[in-house]
Amino acid sequence: MTISRITIAEELCQFVKRYVDDHYCLELLRFFGGFPHARFSGLAVVHALNSDRGKLHTERALKQLVDKGVVRMSIDNNISLYSLTEDESLCSLASDLAKLDSRQWQLMFRQTIEAPENRELSSGSASNGS
Repeated sequence: MTISRITIAEELCQFVKRYVDDHYCLELLRFFGGFPHARFSGLAVVHALNSDRGKLHTERALKQLVDKGVVRMSIDNNISLYSLTEDESLCSLASDLAKLDSRQWQLMFRQTIEAPENRELSSGSASNGS
């Protein structure tokens, strides 16, 4: 792995750790990263993520991302529309997140969402065993 790839991976991990509270937020960032200049209604986002069962969680995650400033909300004809922020660095990171292949995506998910406390414990025990 080259230094630039390591740097990008580290930046993505930091981006995810800063803006993502759960897998719903992660899926939303990945979705918006695939369409960085498009606007979607909340209903369109829920359907695009096939999360009818998780509609409330998806809507909560969308609000969290709006509150954190990575997703913006605008109103057009009394319809709330959501899109990525205009901050180019955040858009670029969300686009990079959307470009991850399935193996990279699973690794990112495990490192940032699944069990960060387990990662800390295993890294601590690995350094003790050296």
